[in-house]
Amino acid sequence: MFIDGEFRRATGTVHTLIAPATEDAHATVAYASLSDVDAAVAAARGAAAAWAAVAPTTRAAIVATIGLHLQARAEELARGFALEIGTPLAGARQLQVEPALRAFAVAPDLAARVAEIESLGTTRIRRVPIGVAACITPWNYPLYQVATKIVPALVAGVPVITKPSELAPLSLRALAEAAQLAGLPRGVLNIVLGGPEIGRHLVAHAGVDMVSFTGSTAIGREVAANAGAGLKKVTLELGGKSASVVLPDGDLPAAVRQTLAKCLQNAGQTCAALTRLLVPRQQLEAAVEIAVSEALTYRMGDPFAASTRLGPVISATQRDKIAGLIARARAAGAVARTGDAQRQGLPDRGYFVAPTVLEVAGSDLEIVQEEVFGPVLTVQPYGDEREAVEAANDTAYGLAGAVWSKDLARAERVAAQLRAGSVSINGARTNPEAPFGGFRASGFGRERGRHGLDAYLTLQALHA
Repeated sequence: MFIDGEFRRATGTVHTLIAPATEDAHATVAYASLSDVDAAVAAARGAAAAWAAVAPTTRAAIVATIGLHLQARAEELARGFALEIGTPLAGARQLQVEPALRAFAVAPDLAARVAEIESLGTTRIRRVPIGVAACITPWNYPLYQVATKIVPALVAGVPVITKPSELAPLSLRALAEAAQLAGLPRGVLNIVLGGPEIGRHLVAHAGVDMVSFTGSTAIGREVAANAGAGLKKVTLELGGKSASVVLPDGDLPAAVRQTLAKCLQNAGQTCAALTRLLVPRQQLEAAVEIAVSEALTYRMGDPFAASTRLGPVISATQRDKIAGLIARARAAGAVARTGDAQRQGLPDRGYFVAPTVLEVAGSDLEIVQEEVFGPVLTVQPYGDEREAVEAANDTAYGLAGAVWSKDLARAERVAAQLRAGSVSINGARTNPEAPFGGFRASGFGRERGRHGLDAYLTLQALHA
């Protein structure tokens, strides 16, 4: 653990971490006890007043310096993610490390927002730190998910206690070491490790003022309920079942290939993955053929091999869950269009799932409605534009989406009808400073940029 500026031996139980590509043990970690969590919260509360009094520009400079120390260890971090999560090494550099470093680099840009004072007649409205934040993150992007929370919190003047996933915690030791080197004051960043019991204790703790959680929708509901009992502010970034809508005049090959790439990113273990491809009925067969042909190019295997494009999923439990969803989908009428060659190409060891393309007739199947969190793409036909929008919105989620059309005005019109927090048009890259979050079962609140910063600030009106 990292509490009050120093590493401490956890007093909870010891657990073994398994490398998902080999099924070999690669590390042991100790969980925190409830009293360890209490100590972390006490350290954060003890640091809150002094940290809030530091100038925002100074806070931001320290946070940016943490990123520079992590940058010096970028290759070490990437290799750690290849081992710990199974992300192929090139992807670990591009998808795991680079976004995390970028999150630290933009810290100075946030400082001015904190210092803004709005005038309303003779009233001045200040943005002030909300207090102490608990940040709970998943295993799929371990360092990046933490960075998206702690960077704005620390710049805002808010000390944090972060609990990473117990499945992939190792990069946070490098984070703590970087914080020490950067001169971050004691108690401003605290890290505890543990399972659901530790998370529940942290969320409900009287010393915590706000909770930022990223994870499954089921756990998000529990977090919101527990935090609500203490009237804490909550932001939730939860699951997704995002649709990629190809309009009749869209570039079908580009749309299918890029949608599949987004679906298979990090072995499908991405909340904003484009997992549903919606195409005009007359283009269904062509779309499926392109998807299947492209899926065959995703070689599975050793994450450290340059030729590997698709790594394993995180655990045997996750692999078996995905297999069950695929089997039930096929039994319910979905047509598996990827062949036996991929399944025969699975490595002998590791939690690998072959990239799977399923042709479905409608939105009522479980595989269309539920987040799979694996390399599974459904391809679904639609009749007209209205039906495409209805199908895209026909899940409980609303995190992300995509629209493809040569007519930009038409694409934007359709995109505006999607109940999703972020929509890409014709493969446009996501702006890392744009707000990120979802509608409905995908959560509430936003992360990244100034909108993410606002989560850690509250307003004070000074009347004169």
